[in-house]
Amino acid sequence: MTGEQEEQSKLLDSEEVYFVIDHWDGPREGVADYRGIPHYFRCVFDEKRDEWSDVFILTPLDQDTYHLLMESKEIWERWQEAFETGATTLDSHPALPEDANRSKELDEIIEPNIKIDPITAIRVKGSFEADDRTKLSSHRQYQVRWVPLEEE
Repeated sequence: MTGEQEEQSKLLDSEEVYFVIDHWDGPREGVADYRGIPHYFRCVFDEKRDEWSDVFILTPLDQDTYHLLMESKEIWERWQEAFETGATTLDSHPALPEDANRSKELDEIIEPNIKIDPITAIRVKGSFEADDRTKLSSHRQYQVRWVPLEEE
């Protein structure tokens, strides 16, 4: 396989990351496609090594929860833009005053809908690629390649 074919193969295997909720040396929690369907993902912390692993737990999202998460993302992006331009301070994080009530409401609605059921959860390894590593992590667009644990 040529380098170009290898790159094409990687792109075909990649899934879209819609929203990174938590980032620590890479995405740790968020919303991304798994087999073309939006899923909530959360990274597993390796207690023995005392660091984040490359294993993620995924759970499918219903359309309503997905849309609520995207609304939450929009609220956060408005806050981030205002913070970066000096129009607000860190004290208002994670939402502008006019969005604060809706942000809290969304958190309360979303929280029970992203609980991961350990019995039905999907456990996979995740490899994330950013569009531009020179950007702040909050401005990066990601793709992810999920690999079943059996293929280790």
